[in-house]
Amino acid sequence: MTAPEAALDVSRLTMRFDGVTVLDEVSLRVRPGEVHALLGLNGSGKSTLVKCLTGVHTPAAGTVSTFGRELDLPVRDPGAHGIAVVHQDAGFVPGMTVLENLGASTSYGARLLGPVRVAAEAAGYEELFRQLGLHVPLHAKVAELSAADIAMLAVVRALHVLEAEHGGRVFILDEPTATLGRAEAEVVLALMRRIAATGAGVVFIGHRLKEVFAACDRATILRGGRVAHTGPIDELDHGLVVQHMLGARVANFFPDPPELAGSGVVLRARELGGGAVSRLSLEVREGEIVGITGLLGMGHETIPALLAGEIAPVSGSLEIDGAERRFRHPADAIRAGVGRLPADRLRDGCWAEGTARENLTLPLLPRFFRAGRLRGRAEAEYARERLREVRLHPADPERTMASFSGGNQQKVVFAKWDQLDPRVFIVHEPTQGVDPAAGHELLERVVERARNGAAVVVVSGDHEQLVEICHRVIVMVDGEVDAEILREDLSEEALLLACSN
Repeated sequence: MTAPEAALDVSRLTMRFDGVTVLDEVSLRVRPGEVHALLGLNGSGKSTLVKCLTGVHTPAAGTVSTFGRELDLPVRDPGAHGIAVVHQDAGFVPGMTVLENLGASTSYGARLLGPVRVAAEAAGYEELFRQLGLHVPLHAKVAELSAADIAMLAVVRALHVLEAEHGGRVFILDEPTATLGRAEAEVVLALMRRIAATGAGVVFIGHRLKEVFAACDRATILRGGRVAHTGPIDELDHGLVVQHMLGARVANFFPDPPELAGSGVVLRARELGGGAVSRLSLEVREGEIVGITGLLGMGHETIPALLAGEIAPVSGSLEIDGAERRFRHPADAIRAGVGRLPADRLRDGCWAEGTARENLTLPLLPRFFRAGRLRGRAEAEYARERLREVRLHPADPERTMASFSGGNQQKVVFAKWDQLDPRVFIVHEPTQGVDPAAGHELLERVVERARNGAAVVVVSGDHEQLVEICHRVIVMVDGEVDAEILREDLSEEALLLACSN
């Protein structure tokens, strides 16, 4: 009995850049009606594989087929061959409206020498919005939208390709939930299952393993440009996934928080208000890890900027080690011992065109000047040692930040603030857009910072992460503290219920 035709059949695909093999005979078989996870460390070859499937790269060898039809390589017009993709970078033009961005991808449904069907296209998009529960005006500028809305628009655009007349039957999503809250992510995951149920093949690239286990049927894991594992998802767990990614077993994926022994209060906020936060009352002790969460738009996303001086408070008070502080600028917070790891590292956490060394040493630059001259060798040696400690890969401090993977960018940003030995360390979505292995390392370092005496605040929508590493979690609703759940009562179910209330 012959096996059924695959929705997507990639066989022994090989890709080289300047003589370096980045994909080494990679094979991937996605069955009709399944959601197939494509996993691996940043830099393992996932994005390169997607670019081969969409005509960006021309493979050196191998074949690609969809539903039994072998495609010419490079792939020309992937949509015409039934391949629709949601890329990591949505590629929307900020100054254009939602409809203009979406319509540009399909020429508003126009045929050759035919009329532009703006009204019909708008009606089609509004129906897709309704199905997805997306409330975005078609005439709103993309620049005015949240990251979550933009991610959902990318899904709408790809879904529209699937429903176009030439049809699309392979749906590839490259980290579509990275910037989404739990509720929005669940809409996307449900959408994937719905598309698969029509007989399409769905490829899901994601770093949130809980989503992978919840939504996917099978998984292929890449390591160093080769297939390390492929098989049913129910044969895997967190540890096995990381083992296949690294080639080594990780005994405990999440580190335990340190023991608390009557330590004093380091951070105290009383009725603090500013931005989307109306009233925040919070105490964090030395060595304590306190999580803060909520549904998207409930104010918790503003707390890191408020505590770190980017948003000036309009009410309430803030104390560090018993001394009242009022920050009017992030520099004030830094001088007071506050470090902040932002959620959007490229926008708020680093200089993308600068090197890893330049980003790391920026807060300490005066230390490397003598008699008005920069001691470049001392700076370089210091940077190399610090970046070696956080296992930067590749271990080249002179590479620009933009050239590193998300996990390695986050390591550099973490090291930049960790070297200052902050009394208060605020981490906002610390593993967002980071592969699981790098995320494991980062969380271990966050916990180690608490063990060294810092008061740590973790603001995140990743409930599994908060349950595992926090002593307690605060839930925000409408800009105020609505609930506090202690470690002995912490569970994902408890957090979800508190957020839903």
